[in-house]
This record gives sequence, C-alpha cells and structure tokens, in this order.
Amino acid sequence: MAQSGGGRVDLDRTFRHTALGRGLADIRQVTVADGAGSGGRLLEVRTPSGLVADIALDRGGDLLRLAYLGREVGWHSPTAAPHPWPDPDAEHGLGFMRGFDGFMVTCGLDHHGLPAETSAQQMRYPPRAVNVHPLHGRIATQKAELCAKTIGWSEGLARIDLCVRQSSVFGETLQLTRRYTFALDAARIDIDDKVVNFGYRPARHGMLYHVNVGYPFLSSGARLTGERWSLRDRLNDGSAQPSDDHVEIVDAETSPSDGVVGLCAADGTRLQLTFDPAVLPVTALWRAFRSGIFALGLEPQTRLDDPAASVLYPGASRRYGLRVELN
Repeated sequence: MAQSGGGRVDLDRTFRHTALGRGLADIRQVTVADGAGSGGRLLEVRTPSGLVADIALDRGGDLLRLAYLGREVGWHSPTAAPHPWPDPDAEHGLGFMRGFDGFMVTCGLDHHGLPAETSAQQMRYPPRAVNVHPLHGRIATQKAELCAKTIGWSEGLARIDLCVRQSSVFGETLQLTRRYTFALDAARIDIDDKVVNFGYRPARHGMLYHVNVGYPFLSSGARLTGERWSLRDRLNDGSAQPSDDHVEIVDAETSPSDGVVGLCAADGTRLQLTFDPAVLPVTALWRAFRSGIFALGLEPQTRLDDPAASVLYPGASRRYGLRVELN
C-alpha cells in the first residue's frame, strides 16, 4: 500500500493504482449456491497481508474459513458446513456434530462442553424443571444480523459489526454483539464480543472460543507455542498425524498468565491467539487426529462451575476479546 506520513495510507496514490483499493482489500457478501451449505450467507474478506476469511452469517457470525498467503489454516470437516445447521439437540445432544466445521466456532451462550441438564428454577416456568443443553450450546447455530461493514483506509482497518440472538419463550434472552477488526498492514484479526441478558430473569452463561486448525497448517511437524502454557509440549512427539483408530483427547488447564497460546506449522509460520486470562481462565486443547477428521482445537473459555461467572443477571453484560495473528 502507498504510505503517507505517520504510516497512514496515501488514499489518492493507492486508489490511482487500484479502484477503491479493491486490488488490496475487499469485503463482499455472497450466498452459497450449491452443496451442503446452499443458501448460507458468507462475508468474504481479503486484506493486503494475504489473509482471506469467510464469516458465516448463518452460523453465529463465526469464522468459517481462514487462509494465509494462499494456504488454508482453518479446519474443514466432513459436514461441509451445512445450511441450516442440523438440530443441535438431536442424537441426545450430539447433533452439534452434524454441523461442526470451520476455523472458529463460538460455544455458548448459556453452555459449553458436553451435553448437560441444569436447573431451570430461576426461569419460573413450572413445565420446565431443567434446562437441556446440547454439546457446546446453541449460539453457533443461530443467524447473525449484519449491522455494518467498512474498510477504513485512513485508519488501516476493516471492520464488521454483527448481532446474534439466542432466545426462548420463558427461557433465556441473550444477545451477542461482535466486532471484527482486520488490520490492513498485518495478518491480524481482533474479535470483540459483548453478551447482554435482555431478559428479566437471571440466565446461565458461558463462553468458549473453539479455534480449529487443520491440514496443511497442521501436520506431524507442527508444534504448540506459548511460553507460559502448560500444554505446549503435547505435540513435541510428532503425534499430529492421522490414525484410523484415534480417539479424541481433550486436556483442559488454567489459561497461561499472559493469555498467549498458538501453533507453529512445520515451515515456521505461526498462529497466535491472545486473550485476557482473567476473563477466559481455562484453555483446553482438543486433539482429534482420526483419519478424515484430523483437527486440533485451541479453546479459551469461561468456567461454568464458577457461580459468579456462570450467571448473567437481567440487564447485565460481559465482554470478551480474542486476537488472532499469523506471521
């Protein structure tokens, strides 16, 4: 990009070379025309750093695809991101697996983890004694409203604002507002989330970012990174390779004090996640190396067993943030 003083983009010079800068960056809304995802809305994002992302508006506004310098970083599952997402409550709460796919899947807003039942007493609706929670909750299966998208060349940032709701009659009324900020001068994405309880009863609350890496970024030569992360040695034996009989492994430990975890590909390219460990105090590592699946998940999350963090009172809100960087 043509630069002016102070690192700002010289818009006149840049736009003389490429109309409205579209040769460098773009945000385009498209609709999938065929296959399992037919009818689903995507935002295709390109930045000058070589970052390409697909944001799935009908899948909770999550990052379905992430690629860097022409190579896929995110995980692509055999479900092929179906639209709409099949019923997550099916198969005893494991219906989530019929749609699970993509680089980042948000889990919540009232539950994450294995299927569970919790007391619904706080909702004061006698026919519902318990809340039934499918695997990883329901927010990823909800449709997002696109509020704004813009490329701020003078700021060096592209922004996308979304809104997603999870609600039930006599149940929870939770809203997630999300801002994606893509840097134009680096392969960096900032995700800023706010969850609000718009209901008039206390609601159970939890949040987990399921960040999934797949082949070719993930291979036997990949290594976990994070100077203060207790799980970073789990791939040092070269075990990241497909196996027909592999059974998934989930390890969960206290988040590193600096909130930095990541993965270094065999060629030295690094994916780094940064977050506030006080807000997301647990980080899990998901190893799903079965042939045809072959995924690794980095999962910063809240504690559902923390009485203070796992309840959102009427009108209350919580903020979360995640930075994704590649270099």
